[in-house]
Amino acid sequence: MNFTFSSSEHGTCVVKLWATGRYGFSLPKKVDITTAAGVSCTFLYFNKKMSLKAEPGNRMIVRIAIGAFLAGAARAGGPVEIDPDMAPYAGTLTPVRLDAPRAPMRVRPGKSHARTPSDAACGST
Repeated sequence: MNFTFSSSEHGTCVVKLWATGRYGFSLPKKVDITTAAGVSCTFLYFNKKMSLKAEPGNRMIVRIAIGAFLAGAARAGGPVEIDPDMAPYAGTLTPVRLDAPRAPMRVRPGKSHARTPSDAACGST
């Protein structure tokens, strides 16, 4: 998941959420925030509390990381661990699709449309 948000101090910043596992449900989760000047900060989320309270969703983790970033938590250097009790960012998040090439379609090698002989010309028999 990639987002942008606007800050009066840092300008337009890009946020990337790195979530492991299928559908991004596994922990830990990493949030990278890059400012318009190219400065990058990393935030990590680990669910350590054993409680009946539900784990925050991916967007909420992003909002908490942005709130910690704007509060100055990234000035410590190195990755910063965030806590779900921290104040989240209340502004607008804009979803972004980066221009990354898509993975090629998977085709089974045994299928007739998967491979054609290299010397065959189109339309020849």
